[in-house]
Amino acid sequence: MTSTGGRAGAHTAGRDGKGPDHSKGRGAGGRGASGDTEPGATGTPRALAGEAKGAVEAELGGPDAAETARVLSKVLLPTLARGVLVRRPLMESLVSALEADQGIVSTLRDLRERHGDGPLPLRLAGRDAALVLAADDVRTLLEGTPDPFSSGGREKRGALSHFEPHAVLVSEPEERPHRRASNEQALATGRVLHPDGDAVAAQADEEARALLAALGNDGVLDWNRFSASFDALARRVVFGASAAGDVRTTELLRRLRARGNWSYAVPVHRKVRAEFLDRVGRAVDRAEPGSLAAGLSREAGSHPEDQAAHWLFAFDAAAIAAFRSLALLTSYSPGAHAAREEIQETEGLDLPLLRATVLESVRLWPTTLAVLRESNRETVWGDRVFPAGTAFVVMSAYFHRDSSRLPYADEFAPEVWIDGRAEEDPGILPFSYGPAGCAGREVVPLTLSLFLRSLVRDRDLTRVDARGPLPASGLPASLNHFALRFTLPGRGA
Repeated sequence: MTSTGGRAGAHTAGRDGKGPDHSKGRGAGGRGASGDTEPGATGTPRALAGEAKGAVEAELGGPDAAETARVLSKVLLPTLARGVLVRRPLMESLVSALEADQGIVSTLRDLRERHGDGPLPLRLAGRDAALVLAADDVRTLLEGTPDPFSSGGREKRGALSHFEPHAVLVSEPEERPHRRASNEQALATGRVLHPDGDAVAAQADEEARALLAALGNDGVLDWNRFSASFDALARRVVFGASAAGDVRTTELLRRLRARGNWSYAVPVHRKVRAEFLDRVGRAVDRAEPGSLAAGLSREAGSHPEDQAAHWLFAFDAAAIAAFRSLALLTSYSPGAHAAREEIQETEGLDLPLLRATVLESVRLWPTTLAVLRESNRETVWGDRVFPAGTAFVVMSAYFHRDSSRLPYADEFAPEVWIDGRAEEDPGILPFSYGPAGCAGREVVPLTLSLFLRSLVRDRDLTRVDARGPLPASGLPASLNHFALRFTLPGRGA
């Protein structure tokens, strides 16, 4: 049985009886740690050996029927409808029009006021679940991965099995360490500037030039144009320039991800999956020097094709973040002016304001809608007992846009990534953190910042869709990337 701590009435998390250490572990050497958190370490959950179940068991005291219905209609259904693995354009448009993300924030804030900070138990279709309502509990979950909280879980395994059944996120405990180490080595986790950053910059420049040439001075940059170019950039960065034209691999992945939206509710299309993973495996085998895949381990059981498949999947979310970053760069915020000055004036790989713009894009409009962890065994949280196999749900929008907790919740505030405020807040998780945090959390913002600089420099970037530029404050809770439109004529054209 596992006990979590952090508030009055909760069992102590540390062996020394002093309670948890609330350091987020996201500075140098923290977020990039490759080892798994050891159960029993200070600040993480531990097993209460020999303690009688009856001594800690309590009524769960979950929401009533009306509250459960509100959670379904305002939180879970909109999240599932828009697509967890690949976005559905019609539903994304509807969710944005209805400001559904604001509904998530207000619903969960109300539940926290009524039921307190602790995870709120739910019983959904025979599934034990719990909504996480406090930022400190997010830290407990993420730093307590993979034991006692698995990064896999029934829903995630069902979804990822459609295209990457051996990815590190859903690997068995005995397989996970060497696959995680392979990912971190190839992606240079913990290093702001990747050792092959010059190669990444060259690929970004080449793809940006190709997009600008196709666009011309009078063309409109919409999502279809941008995402096609970004897909090519992702293949370049992962495998090398020779993969830029391999549209078939990306098409197969998108087809499989669409099935993955339904998790285990639909069967795996094994023939399509086999073709996709075969193509990725062959691309890994011929990966060019300077590409990410060139650094992957080829040892038995590492399944480099599954790890590279996950990178391609993750770069699709990065494309959304990059396109929304263009909306931030055209906003009336002072941060937009500073970031565009950096684009014009800064050479080299280090573009802190542009990286912060990308991170703000993901904070303001999360691309990972919900972070899931599943308990490996019975867990005591305050005065509540959660059975083994409980799915703990962290709704990103709630923690990123709760103005009662964050004074900059609804503003474009790149400075919070420069001065450390965002990094130190346990509820802000654009790339997750802890032992199962995204291993590409540095190389993705690096790639996006280099691509955005190449695209925007010496150009008059203008937003031209019906909604127009974003305001300096009071940013919308939802931003439909499918509807964004920009022009990028050369200066003086």
